[in-house]
Amino acid sequence: MPRSKTVSFSQYQIYKSCPHRWYLDYAKGLRENRPSIHLIFGTAFHETLQNYLQVMFDKSATEADKIHLPTYFKTRLMELYKSNAYAGHFSTPEELSEFYEDAVAILDFFKKKRKLFFSRKNTELVGIEIPIKGPIVEGYDKVGMKGFIDLVLYNKVTKKYLIFDIKTSTRGWSDYEKKDQVKVNQILLYKKFFSNLKGISESDIDVQFFIVRRKINENLEFVPKRIQEFIPANGTKKVKDAFEDLQNFVKECFTPEGDHIEKAYFKDSSKCKFCPYIDKPDLCNKKND
Repeated sequence: MPRSKTVSFSQYQIYKSCPHRWYLDYAKGLRENRPSIHLIFGTAFHETLQNYLQVMFDKSATEADKIHLPTYFKTRLMELYKSNAYAGHFSTPEELSEFYEDAVAILDFFKKKRKLFFSRKNTELVGIEIPIKGPIVEGYDKVGMKGFIDLVLYNKVTKKYLIFDIKTSTRGWSDYEKKDQVKVNQILLYKKFFSNLKGISESDIDVQFFIVRRKINENLEFVPKRIQEFIPANGTKKVKDAFEDLQNFVKECFTPEGDHIEKAYFKDSSKCKFCPYIDKPDLCNKKND
């Protein structure tokens, strides 16, 4: 009897990028934990911002402002680095210092401009890192969704919920990233599953990407801000299309009993540059085809 399978957004995203890589990563079980400075920076920043907001909404903005955010971030960054350096160092003191200074600049901007983004007035904190799970395809009882929503607020005046997905980025999202439907589908799927989880109409849920920039080009005529907000189209059809795409992924890769389907999966040669299997021709010889 096969074990139940949980599908994360990252699984779906990898499949949409290159089905063969997904097959090697998940169906064959070859996926390795690949720590990087970008991953631990993102986690440490999420935790720092989420902790600030937890204190702000549960207690007060005054109490939240007492938190020395650079110290909180640095502590978490170093803890995460040490816990992920099981196979040796994956960064340098210079690089760690650079990422720390980037975080300090972002957090300084955030504290100065916090009222532009978050206010306690008429707003309640619903939760942080809210787990979402649920069935994806009818009849596929052994395959379900699993994920976590970064932040959800509730506006007592509009009676609407607002889902935030926090993203760390080197220079922010360009139009290219904003038009990447798979990337955008993450928050649309969160909306779908949160609606199902709480029994809330999708029309009462808004969504927003909260994107922080590590690097700013000071030489531009219009210098971009450290924090970028992006609200994608998230109406009924967009959410429906995103969910149907996730369903197609499940049906293409799993049996109703939860087994991975063994077949030849498409190899996307345009994605080879950053693929962990690029130098493993026994697993993928696409670059030599």
